[in-house]
Amino acid sequence: MSQEAPNPGGADAAAREALAACLPEFYAAVGEFPDLHVEPGLSDADIMALETRLDFRVAEGLKKLLRQCATISMNGLSVRAAHFGPIVMPSSEALIIGELYLHNPGDRLLMLPGDETVYYLEQRNGAITKLADSVEKFFNQTLPRHLYG
Repeated sequence: MSQEAPNPGGADAAAREALAACLPEFYAAVGEFPDLHVEPGLSDADIMALETRLDFRVAEGLKKLLRQCATISMNGLSVRAAHFGPIVMPSSEALIIGELYLHNPGDRLLMLPGDETVYYLEQRNGAITKLADSVEKFFNQTLPRHLYG
């Protein structure tokens, strides 16, 4: 009996299709970038385990994205569920959901418990800026403006 070799292109293609379906404007802007890396989404059980591990209630918009894509990364952007973690700031319950290079390499994307808003933290000076009212708006509207603005 012969076994078929795994098809990594198949998983990548499926993850890209999921990204295009859930974030069409973003995908239209970056889908052809050679450094775009997308990984398949998480199950609801995986998301619950992530919330338990982080002791953080993930907003519904972020959960929706994570069900489709667990990782979206390219030059200057990294959103990887496996790297989510608490921010180390006094009296903060913010969650780091990724990195975004708008001003400095290593600047962070943040969310608050149960809040759909995406924030930007400049590591150098500690300034926090609201980027978008939701994960969907961040990827579909805000991020393409910064990429091409």
